[in-house]
Amino acid sequence: MNKKIVSVLIAVVLLLGGLFAYNSLSPKGKEGAKEVTINIIVESKGINYSEKFNTDELYLEGLLNAEKDELKLVTQDTQYGPMVIGMMDYETDINKEFFSISINGVDAMVGIKEIPVTDKDVYTFEVKGF
Repeated sequence: MNKKIVSVLIAVVLLLGGLFAYNSLSPKGKEGAKEVTINIIVESKGINYSEKFNTDELYLEGLLNAEKDELKLVTQDTQYGPMVIGMMDYETDINKEFFSISINGVDAMVGIKEIPVTDKDVYTFEVKGF
């Protein structure tokens, strides 16, 4: 009986430790006014859009939604969060292509919901095939 209790306690402690590590190590949005650049590239349609935006949004999803009309943003909810499937009147064929996101030239490892908005950053959305 004691081994079961110890096992459960160890599992709870590991779970709480994992949650603490995730919350403390994940990127956080910074409050305040920021100026960022959004690039949209759809080579097959000759789209090469670049514009600076001033925002106080913490995460990229908030900025994109705030500028949804100008960017002509279309997203689709997935089990991993919102996925960008359309920008600038171009929608991807989700069976063949996707909008790749890079931050200052480095591929993003998370989606728009988890990408913090940082002053002077450049967010590039480029259609790429599978």
